[in-house]
Amino acid sequence: MRTTSILLLLTVSLLLALGFTMLASAVMLESRFSNLITMQGVAIVAGATLMCLLWRSDYRFWIRTQWWWYGLALLLLALVLSPLGTYRNGAQRWVFGTQPGEFAKLPLLLTLAAWGARFGPRMRFGGNLQTFLWGQALPGLVVLPFLGLLYKQPDRGTMILFGMVTLVVLLLGGMRKRFAIMPLLAGVGLGVHFYRSSEMVRKRVDAFLHPELDPQGTGSQALKSLAALREGGLEGVGLGSGVIKLTIPEQHTDFILPVIGEELGLFFTLGILVAFAVILLCAVRIASRAADVEGRLLAGGIGFLIACQAMINIAVVTNSMINKGMPLPFVSRGGSSAVTMLALVGLLLSIARRAPETAESAPERRANPFQSPDLESLPAR
Repeated sequence: MRTTSILLLLTVSLLLALGFTMLASAVMLESRFSNLITMQGVAIVAGATLMCLLWRSDYRFWIRTQWWWYGLALLLLALVLSPLGTYRNGAQRWVFGTQPGEFAKLPLLLTLAAWGARFGPRMRFGGNLQTFLWGQALPGLVVLPFLGLLYKQPDRGTMILFGMVTLVVLLLGGMRKRFAIMPLLAGVGLGVHFYRSSEMVRKRVDAFLHPELDPQGTGSQALKSLAALREGGLEGVGLGSGVIKLTIPEQHTDFILPVIGEELGLFFTLGILVAFAVILLCAVRIASRAADVEGRLLAGGIGFLIACQAMINIAVVTNSMINKGMPLPFVSRGGSSAVTMLALVGLLLSIARRAPETAESAPERRANPFQSPDLESLPAR
C-alpha cells in the first residue's frame, strides 16, 4: 500500500501545482491577481495540513463520530439560506466566505460508510420489504436533508453529485441492484422539474443543444471554451500566451481546463484525464485492501466522488453535458473545494495506512543442517 499512497500523493501534488500555475496565468491581467493567488495558496496550505492530520488519525474515529459532522453540515447549509448567506450569480451558496456544500461531502461519505457497514446484512438478506427499507428508504431519508437544502440554494450540480454518490455507496454496501431503478427514475423526474420550473436551466439546455444560436449570450461560454481547446492544438500556444482565455467567463474556476488546453496543449489536457484515472485506481486498490467494511465503503465513495466530479467538469467544458457549475478537483480555484478534496485524500491515506499486509509471505529459508537442534544432543568427539 505504500506504493499506492505515494502514487496518490504524487498525482494530487502535480494537479495542485498545475492548477496554481494556471490560476496565475488565467488572472495575470486582473487587478485582483494578488488576492486570488494568496487566497488559493492559503487554502492549499490549510487543506494540506488537514490532509496530514487525517492521514495520521484513525478514519474509524471520524466514522464513529459521523452524526456530529452530519449535524454540523446541516447547520452550515441552513445558515447559507439565512440572512448571513451571500447571494451571487443567481444562487445563495456562500456563508462567511465559504461554501458549505463542499464541506458537506465529508459528512455525507462518513454517514453512508457507517450505514453500509452497520446495516449491510439487512440491505442484502431478507425479504423484499426489509431489504428495501434498510437498503434504500431509510438511508434515503438520511440523505434527504442534504438534498433539500442544496435544492433551496439552488446548487443543482452538487445535489446531483450527492445523489449519484449515495447510490454508488449503497450499491457497494449491499443494496440490491433492482432497487437502483427508483432513484434513477426520480433523478429523471427531478431533471424535468428543473427544466420546467427554472428559466436558467432552460437557457443552459438551449445553450448545450445549440450554442451557435446565441454566440454572444448563453452559448458564448461553450463556444469560447471549445475555441480555446482547438487553438491550443497538440502543444499549446505557450504558458501565459493565451488570448481566448481572457474572454471565457469563470476561466479561473469551472472553466480552467480550456485555459490549460489553449496554453499547454492536448497532451497536458489528456494528462489530466490520466491523473484522475490514477486517483480512481488508487482509491479502488485502497478499498480492496481496506481493513474493514467501513474503510472499503469510504474509500470507494471518495474515489467515485472525485472521479465523477472531474468527469462532469470536463464534460461541461467540452459541451458534452449541460453546464453544472462544478469545479475541477485540485485544479480549479476555490478554497472550500481545495480544502475538502485534500481532506478526502487524507482519509484515503488513513485507510491505506491501516490496511493489513497482503503481500505473500517470503519463502522459508532452506534449513541449515548444522543448526539442527538434534546435533546438539550428539556427543562431542
